[in-house]
Amino acid sequence: MLDIMFSWTLHDVLNHKLYRDKVQKIPLSFSSTKEYLNSFIFPLIEETHSDLCSGIEGVSQAPFCEVMTIQRSKDFKPPKDLFYKMRVKKVTEEVQNVGKYEPEFGDIVAFTDVRPKGIYDLNRPKMQYHIAYICGSEDEFPDEIEVLSSKCLDMDSVLTGNINKTEKLYVVYLLNMATNIRIWRALNVDEKINIIEKVLQHEPNSNIKEVCQIFCCSGENMTESPAQSSAQSIIRAQNLNESQRDSVLSCVAMSKCHYSHNVKLIWGPPGTGKTNTVACLLYSLLRSKIRTLTCAPTNNAVLTLASRLHSLFKQS
Repeated sequence: MLDIMFSWTLHDVLNHKLYRDKVQKIPLSFSSTKEYLNSFIFPLIEETHSDLCSGIEGVSQAPFCEVMTIQRSKDFKPPKDLFYKMRVKKVTEEVQNVGKYEPEFGDIVAFTDVRPKGIYDLNRPKMQYHIAYICGSEDEFPDEIEVLSSKCLDMDSVLTGNINKTEKLYVVYLLNMATNIRIWRALNVDEKINIIEKVLQHEPNSNIKEVCQIFCCSGENMTESPAQSSAQSIIRAQNLNESQRDSVLSCVAMSKCHYSHNVKLIWGPPGTGKTNTVACLLYSLLRSKIRTLTCAPTNNAVLTLASRLHSLFKQS
């Protein structure tokens, strides 16, 4: 993903039609796991391109900070591993209505020799369009930030580690790429990941389904378990719709099954109640004394879900 982003010129970034012909409608069914994963590649690239374009178009109001020192990292190996270590000023005193900026892991920033007042200040003759990825801080030197640059910095200060007093260097925030890069890596896995096969159920094992129907869906197992009774009461209290109700109950029932794949995919567009559904599911499992680990690609998603679950717990 970074290689693709680093290959874009400023003209490419500002071209809203750059990927128009490559983004296809995602089908409802797929012939293979590879086809499923590949169908999301160009939509992710287009989304990233759009976010970067938006960041650059709003660069006049973007937070920024001044670079104090910058030098090549020990991992610096052209042509692609252009790693630098830099220190930045903690406080910027220059511009009103612009927040101070401290680079964070996953940020995409632009290097500039002036505080940009418009888009084309990012592409001046002296310092042409130049972006970089914030890799993070090294533990032994918390003030040093490691950066992967899209191209070599053409400055003497790179070698000496000191910025000339008459020349300044800034990093300007454009967007954060941490989530997009995680998704990109998940879509481009080389090895076969069993959990993806289980979720997609591309080749479901009919024998396992038959065994499950015999042992899990017959006799006394057909009666409603305490876990399902508890889930039903939670569902009624939260006014879940039929689709949400089925999602919670099927997952609760699945937790007691030892024959079929213990993987379910709950999917829905924004605003369809996925968070509330998952919170009800987690609370149902909690009431059944089933410990659950919950993960998400962003901290906000985890906090929102934890808050919803905590609210259900207090209501009970």
